[in-house]
Amino acid sequence: MKKIILVLLVCITSATAVNAQKWNDLSDEQKMMQAKGFRQDNQKYLKSTLGLSEEQITDVDNVNLCFVSTLDRIDRYGKDAAAKEKYAKTAVQARTAQLDAIMGPEKRKQLQDYVTAKLKKASGK
Repeated sequence: MKKIILVLLVCITSATAVNAQKWNDLSDEQKMMQAKGFRQDNQKYLKSTLGLSEEQITDVDNVNLCFVSTLDRIDRYGKDAAAKEKYAKTAVQARTAQLDAIMGPEKRKQLQDYVTAKLKKASGK
């Protein structure tokens, strides 16, 4: 369930459009289905294209879950926009370092490019 929430949060923060609809216009059920599909595609990419083991994939999921939780706390407790941005940049650096340790910088960059392209396609840009 945590993994689904992670993907859901990523999709929400990315403000992607799905099936020519805005994310906010989708029902909760539609959002969950889109999030599950997004996660399944990413899992397949991690395994088949990048060749990650099940343990590495689980570790990537855990890093991403912690990252989203951290961003949520930063948003809740940050005093102002400048502080939130400062803390968020630190969280991004920590996430990048962890993903580099798990899969290596080259594969992390490939994953980043893959997800960025998917989000652009989903948002119609």
